[in-house]
Amino acid sequence: MKRNVLKAAVLTLLLASCSEDDFVGDTPDPIEPNPTGEASVVLNEVEYLGNRVEIFNNGEVDVDLSGYFLCLGPGTYRQIGDLETQGNTNLGPGEYLVVSYDMPNAEGGLGLYVDNSGFGDASTLADFVQWGAAGSPRENVAVEAGIWTAGEFVPVRGNENYSIIFDGEGTGVANWSETTTVTFGAENVLTMPAELRRSIVLNEVQYASDDLVEIYNNGEVAVDLSSYWLCLGPGTYVQLGNVTPESGNLQLEAGGFLVVPYAMPDVAGGLGLYSNNAFGSADAIVDFVQWGAGGSPRENVAVEAGIWTANDYVPTVTLSSASIEYDGEGDASTDWNQEINPSLGLANDTQNATTTFNVTISNVINYLNVHILNENSRTGSPGPLTQNGDSYEITFQAVRGTKLTPVTMMGNSNDWFLAPEDLAGIDLYPNDSPLNGVDIASELILYDLGTEIDNEPSYFPPAGANVGPADPNTLVRAVNRGVRGDFYLTAYITYKPGDGQSAGTFTLTITAINTPDPSKPASSTNGFVVTPGIAVLHALPEPLFTLGTEDRGVGLEAIAEDGNPGPLYDWFNETGSQGAPLRLSSTLSVFSPGLVYAFNTDSDPFFTQGATANPESGLEELAEDGNNDVAVSYFENLGLPVAASEQTAPIGPGEDLTFTIEVPQGQDYKLGIGTMLVQTNDWFISYNNDGVALFNDAGVPFSGTGESDEAYLFDAGTEEDEPVGFGIYQAPRQAGPNQGPSDDNTTIRRQASLTDVQFGKGTINSAPGVVYLQDPRGGYNLVRVDIQPQ
Repeated sequence: MKRNVLKAAVLTLLLASCSEDDFVGDTPDPIEPNPTGEASVVLNEVEYLGNRVEIFNNGEVDVDLSGYFLCLGPGTYRQIGDLETQGNTNLGPGEYLVVSYDMPNAEGGLGLYVDNSGFGDASTLADFVQWGAAGSPRENVAVEAGIWTAGEFVPVRGNENYSIIFDGEGTGVANWSETTTVTFGAENVLTMPAELRRSIVLNEVQYASDDLVEIYNNGEVAVDLSSYWLCLGPGTYVQLGNVTPESGNLQLEAGGFLVVPYAMPDVAGGLGLYSNNAFGSADAIVDFVQWGAGGSPRENVAVEAGIWTANDYVPTVTLSSASIEYDGEGDASTDWNQEINPSLGLANDTQNATTTFNVTISNVINYLNVHILNENSRTGSPGPLTQNGDSYEITFQAVRGTKLTPVTMMGNSNDWFLAPEDLAGIDLYPNDSPLNGVDIASELILYDLGTEIDNEPSYFPPAGANVGPADPNTLVRAVNRGVRGDFYLTAYITYKPGDGQSAGTFTLTITAINTPDPSKPASSTNGFVVTPGIAVLHALPEPLFTLGTEDRGVGLEAIAEDGNPGPLYDWFNETGSQGAPLRLSSTLSVFSPGLVYAFNTDSDPFFTQGATANPESGLEELAEDGNNDVAVSYFENLGLPVAASEQTAPIGPGEDLTFTIEVPQGQDYKLGIGTMLVQTNDWFISYNNDGVALFNDAGVPFSGTGESDEAYLFDAGTEEDEPVGFGIYQAPRQAGPNQGPSDDNTTIRRQASLTDVQFGKGTINSAPGVVYLQDPRGGYNLVRVDIQPQ
């Protein structure tokens, strides 16, 4: 069994070439004997163009080699006892014997036999090595003995000053190398021939994040790299044989890549690749690269070796995920380039496959507030309006863009209700002016909810909640009676302007004018009983029902059948697990034109929570003024995928920002987004700093809206905040971009609370700044993000 006999260097050689720090250990480690107690000898060094063969005893007992034979093939063999030797043929453990034996020049295969009973007998073959070419006469015997692989051979350069040496472990060609340092009678030293060393190059270095080094064999023969070293400087080195590769093999085939992990400095450093651990020796350094600054500890060695120029360095990468790649020619910093999409384990000119994603950011702002109509002005108590002149009155705040949908039951019906004929609702600011002194009753018509059979007075209120038989026609539909709401009631709206820091106030007064004649039987043709109802402030059409479909089951049935607005009111005001609204939007606002981008860094390069805005990123321009141009250019300059929205104007509720972005596969890309909430000073919607992974571990692209809950509302910390929707330095009202005073708190932060001065909902608290409409935590209910791969 072979044991370790290949050592890194001879001490006297190292003292001549490097400091004590440059050598790993003060002296070479002693050779460990074979612990089995059996005889064990190996071929250890062969002067293939000369006449010397070194044999080493790696066992525990003396071995008399005088009866052993060296054999090159039929008719070419000699007994060791008949040859000139240096050392004792009765070889002790850990000792060397050098034998003079003519070699067959550049190609051959040498066997060490215990006797000459049969050179074709695998049981008598102690060791074997083959160089220059395969198929030497005794190769088949070594293959049968299990100590060699057919067709393998040690590559040699054909230089009479070189030898081939065994590394002390295992069997086969992977444990042999050619060296320029000949050490017959002493421990082996691997010094790669210069022409072979230069075929092994540092090819790509990812130092700022993953700490990976790629080594490339651009030569014509395989090279065993297990004895090579990586070194940054004194005390900072590792032997490749002690590292688990990320990819590739230490026995590096011609044209092959080896990727190994190695901790490196993120900003500035110099990395040397060595054939042995003489780190101060120009003969031992194989390749070198320096980044961030000149003057790293091994720069002078690389300069002496002629493979680097003093104070030359590759600029520090602009992204932590990036690598630097060698262009395959030369030894200067200009032969290295930043690579945004590292190709570790592949050729540096490898083009990544890509996936194109369609991204849609939807403004889903809709429900803005809700008010109950139930207090009879005559009685001062909740209840129906049973006499002409009875009325309900509510006041509410609203801003431009708000629609009103009041709903009240016809109390002398089974499931009929009044609501606006225009399912988009009643515009509170037609032609940009608030409704004031206007009766909207004529805009209301009767609807049948389709939940209870019609014209059954015994089930009219107050018969009990939900007691009537089901309607065979379950679809919501208009009731065509030839009259409109103004036949049954008046519904006056008046308006009082706000104070400039909050919205104006509307008053809605609904008055009964056609109550039933008590002398006649109850029926749907005997007047109209106005029952308690609800008034919804919203932005999108069809806030409560859709014609031709069934009731949504969220509380309208309780109004239409029983005049009970409570269940629907509670549904609107339901809160999530963190106490914030599940459905009511905090704000009525447009979104600015935005951007989507992809990044393969650990965190989002656009911004960092708790830090100040990067003045080059374009975040301030986006968050304050809705300008996405600077941010798009920023990402383009970084070399990262980015896309501006196809829409160049702000989008309102029910509208979308759409994007198409092409993203490399296999690079751990995450998606980031950005758009301004325009009715603010510097608030924006974005994913958290981790982004959304665009591919899973199997490389399958993400699709759907499921990561919308990773979007949040942020304050950029660049401008002082004003009341939402009323600030004079907010984009819709300021004279030009970047007008407002600076924020005292300059850190980028989640917007944890929002005071609603548009609709009077008070302060809404959402500690994480949740913006996704369907988020179970509750929040501001502003956005949905859909990601779809093409």
